[in-house]
Amino acid sequence: MKSLFDKTVSLCALLAGGLVALICAVTFYEVVARYLFNAPTTWSLDISIYAMFWACFLGGAYTLREGGHVAVDVIVRRLGEARQRRITMAVYGLVTLFFAVVSWRGAVACLEAYEFGELTMSVMRFPLYLPLLAIPVGGTLLTAQSLVTAVAAWRGQRIDSA
Repeated sequence: MKSLFDKTVSLCALLAGGLVALICAVTFYEVVARYLFNAPTTWSLDISIYAMFWACFLGGAYTLREGGHVAVDVIVRRLGEARQRRITMAVYGLVTLFFAVVSWRGAVACLEAYEFGELTMSVMRFPLYLPLLAIPVGGTLLTAQSLVTAVAAWRGQRIDSA
């Protein structure tokens, strides 16, 4: 089960990287269209914003797994191993709770946007549920990854960020 989850998190990180590459390509196209051909696009900013939104949520669990989020651990590193483990468990327990709430509220907002047929206020007028869907998808992955990290700390496995 953990292997399947790890593969899912890694796949989402690859998708996030692909979205960042798409953002670079779209931005490059916009610059060329605007400054070389004097023909700016109306869609490039919308695509870039929504792709970045999805990339951030899809890449969050991978970043958490790899210890890439910012952590202020100056004091924690000076404590004994048992206290470090308890603090790490508490931190990731709170992170799990936080992202569970974010995921739940994001899912509610996404469903409401779908039910009411809401559109984005951008030029392209996407259905609002499409960008909002990133919140429950990425939030659920972050919830699960923070729970996995909390359990690893409870078992005494080394965690590089807390």
